[in-house]
Order: sequence, then C-alpha cells, then structure tokens
Amino acid sequence: MSEASEDRDEPSGRDSYVHPSYEHQPYPPRGPAPGAGLALGSLICSIAGFVLCAPMAVAGIVMGHVAFHRARRGRGAGGALALAGFVIGYAALIVWSIVTPLIVRALVQSGIFD
Repeated sequence: MSEASEDRDEPSGRDSYVHPSYEHQPYPPRGPAPGAGLALGSLICSIAGFVLCAPMAVAGIVMGHVAFHRARRGRGAGGALALAGFVIGYAALIVWSIVTPLIVRALVQSGIFD
C-alpha cells in the first residue's frame, strides 16, 4: 500500500458514496391539517347562548355555518361539531325569543317601569 491510501480515514470500497441531502426538498413541508377549532368554538358559544345571552348564540350560529361549509369542502374538520353548534344556537335563539317577552311582561306587570 502506498502512503496516500493509508492517510485516508474513509472505509475502503465506499469512497464515492455520498449521503443524500434532505435539507433542500423540492416542496416546503406541509403544516398540520386544519383542526376543528372553529367548530368547537361554535359549540361553546351556542351552549353559552342558552345560559348567558342571545348574542352568544348568534356567534355560535355564524361560526357553526362557516365551519360546517369548510368541513364539507374538505378544508377543515369537525363537521359534526359544527352541525351541533349551529343547531344548538338556533335552539337557544328560539328559547330566548320566547323567554324575553315573558320576562318583560312580568316586569311591566310588577310595576317596575312606573
């Protein structure tokens, strides 16, 4: 053996092999798939619409419809949560539309506005 071959630290027989570089990919890595955050927010707002006030139910209805249409087009997840969110939101609006006039009528009859 010559001195030049002894100076190499590489194993014999695989001198020309180079590991492929993965730092330069042809396409950027994809981010995580869109989750069901909007659908979950819809459900939470709709449930809160029963307890707190009707505007929360309206927010739940709007978010539910947006999330449902995104899920149907494949741009999001949580179609069932979105459906539940806007159905519960509509139910909360119906309850509030029945209860509010009853409360106002009871307050008028009690003489609080005199």
